[in-house]
Amino acid sequence: MANPTPAPTPSRLEIQITGIRKHVAKCITEIDGSECGVRSAAWDTPMQTNSWMREHAADTGHKLFEKRTEEPVSIFSRPAQMRAQ
Repeated sequence: MANPTPAPTPSRLEIQITGIRKHVAKCITEIDGSECGVRSAAWDTPMQTNSWMREHAADTGHKLFEKRTEEPVSIFSRPAQMRAQ
């Protein structure tokens, strides 16, 4: 007699932050119909990004920026919890 194949265990995908959030900025000031596009380095704190924007503005006269945060994440499967009835 063959063993029956067990039913698959329900699972769900989980997201886990796996690193330190980074702060970056990009100059989006339009010059002659094109965006400047210069990007800052990525830093652990927003203060360094703010300083970079001030310095870029002082050097170039550019006044429009985008600030973003980036954080590395991983996705993994976890068994789904069965709900009580």
